[in-house]
Amino acid sequence: MAATIKVPVSRPARPRHRQLLALIAVAVALVLAVTAAVILIAVCRGLAPAPGGLRTGTPVVVPHPAPGPPGS
Repeated sequence: MAATIKVPVSRPARPRHRQLLALIAVAVALVLAVTAAVILIAVCRGLAPAPGGLRTGTPVVVPHPAPGPPGS
């Protein structure tokens, strides 16, 4: 009587397309949810008014760099 050894045969690896598709679906859903939340917050707070054109008499402070050493 000969001894037999059964070796488990591994199945070939299945492609993980379903996991990738599920991950993409979750990412798209998250982006849409965040976008909807931002739009909802903007509508609830009221949109910022458009600027009223050029405002004359309003000083505009523009910083200038300090002068460097002579000859630079």
